[in-house]
Amino acid sequence: MVIAMIFGAHLMPYSWLYQSKSYFALSIAIPVIALDVGLYILAAVMILTEILFSVLLSCELKKLQK
Repeated sequence: MVIAMIFGAHLMPYSWLYQSKSYFALSIAIPVIALDVGLYILAAVMILTEILFSVLLSCELKKLQK
């Protein structure tokens, strides 16, 4: 995610150098998209990790009650 954001941000000087609206638009869009995708993936992974953690703790609790 960070590498994609750096890649997108490095296009900004080229927009000035070449007077290009495409470079400018993508230098803003790429980091924003990378951040958005990265955050959703991280959130999904953390939710799955917490579900797994809860299941494992539940199994340990059942073993302790026996």
